[in-house]
Amino acid sequence: QFMENWCYDRSTVYGFAKHYETGKPLPEEMFQKLCDQKTFNAGMMACRQLLFGQLDMELYSNYDLLAGESKEEESVFDIHRRVAKKYTPFSIPLEEDRFLCTFSHIFAGGYSAGYYSYKWA
Repeated sequence: QFMENWCYDRSTVYGFAKHYETGKPLPEEMFQKLCDQKTFNAGMMACRQLLFGQLDMELYSNYDLLAGESKEEESVFDIHRRVAKKYTPFSIPLEEDRFLCTFSHIFAGGYSAGYYSYKWA
């Protein structure tokens, strides 16, 4: 995500942002719009990262695999929906959602109950 910051650097953008036929530089108002959108939805993205961190802690701290699979307690998907209601009430996962099956950061990416450090850093 380091490279995306170059699109907000005026000298970098104007070094390449030219019309392909006329060679005219990017209009200033377009560059300003690019810079202005940088923080659009930043709060929602922060909530999403908080959800991931809390979900990671919940699964590693409190989840009982055997009880969850036998339906004695919540499944991992139930936990995902419960935690999402708190952190992202505008985007609660559907019953069929299986995002956790692909969330390799906490299962195979080395975070293991430490995903919160991603947002903390």
